[in-house]
Amino acid sequence: MTVLLIVGTLLVLVLIGLPIALALGATGLFAVLSAGLPLQAVPQLIYNSANAYALTAIPLFMLMGAIVEKAGMGKHMIDFASTLVGWMRGGLAHVNTVVSFLFAGMNGSSGADVASMGPILIPEMKRKGYPVNFAAAITSSTSDAAILIPPSITLIVYGVLANVSITRMFLAGIVPGVVLMIAYMTLSHYFAVKHKWPVHETFDFKRVAPATRKAGPALLIPLIIMGGILGGVFTATEAASVAVFTATLIVLVFYRNVSLRDAYEILIVTAKRTGMVMMIVAASGILAWYLSNRQIPQQMATSLLEFTDNYYTITLIVCAFLIMLGTMINGVPAMIILVPVLLPIMTAIEMDPIHFGIIFALATTIGSQTPPVASTMLLTCAIAGISIGEMWKMNRWFILVNILVMLVVAVVPVFSLWLPTLILD
Repeated sequence: MTVLLIVGTLLVLVLIGLPIALALGATGLFAVLSAGLPLQAVPQLIYNSANAYALTAIPLFMLMGAIVEKAGMGKHMIDFASTLVGWMRGGLAHVNTVVSFLFAGMNGSSGADVASMGPILIPEMKRKGYPVNFAAAITSSTSDAAILIPPSITLIVYGVLANVSITRMFLAGIVPGVVLMIAYMTLSHYFAVKHKWPVHETFDFKRVAPATRKAGPALLIPLIIMGGILGGVFTATEAASVAVFTATLIVLVFYRNVSLRDAYEILIVTAKRTGMVMMIVAASGILAWYLSNRQIPQQMATSLLEFTDNYYTITLIVCAFLIMLGTMINGVPAMIILVPVLLPIMTAIEMDPIHFGIIFALATTIGSQTPPVASTMLLTCAIAGISIGEMWKMNRWFILVNILVMLVVAVVPVFSLWLPTLILD
């Protein structure tokens, strides 16, 4: 009953429009006061929540993403992807998908992906004859799905919360991310054939080399990040510093389109985005401490295991719960609240914490596309200039595909665990 009251309080505060960081903090204070626990510990809990070395990767990856955006590397990514998949039926939709996954390797944020690529790709797809609601749906869905691709902020936060290797989380997200990308491209191809959308260009090998030269320096960023991590040159957290240095060097040497005056704007954007995430992380410390102090995760695990100890039944129940709650609370806040509660349940049925993290990440992509919260969907609607209802007619099919991929990944652990086991063990 206590958990239901806490979750209910949080949902009410979020749904009435209170910023999520304040809603988390207020709910935590309510829980502490209702339990008669000492308030003197609250400032220390807030500080301790944000005082984790691994979290220093967040502002650095945010800074790298802002540099990439300002340099307009996304346009080179579009041209590069177009030479590879633009000749297919539904080519621009495939370009959209591939670009989102390439761009994710340079910013780690779905919001940045939509804000950067949406204003370019959606009007272009509309001009080429694609329905605007389809253009918006593919842009929104692929941007969110890209959180599985390193360096994902969501996977960093999960790694800190679950006390697991962020390098393993990065590797674990790659195969499910590629599977989801292929699933989206398959759905796009189906719609392209069904509605007889035209093929706008033919494959021309002569275009590949120039496009690769322009996009090549940008493509070096994710390659250096993952190559350095896998080669043992630096940790996932240290990779964030290397990523910033690499992005800056590439902009100054190759693209030369960012001035010192732009540096101020880049830092402001980085500070705002980092502040949003870190305020949520810090405010969640009160609630996390309360749940731990009252042993609520252990109690919930015991209750669920008394109901059933079947691995697949519990996995499906947790997946359904994550999808439902994800429609009301955004990804990172949902993780901060639920990982301490649900992880003991999943470890009790012998699920690998890395595997559970990928399931959770997939669930957050579904929630970000599903009203009432639907943060990425709302941003895309604003960029495309359409209503939620109009976009929903197409977006629901991408959500269905996402749910199917999530269920497959949930019941077949090899999708998440094969690559980290192969490379690191």
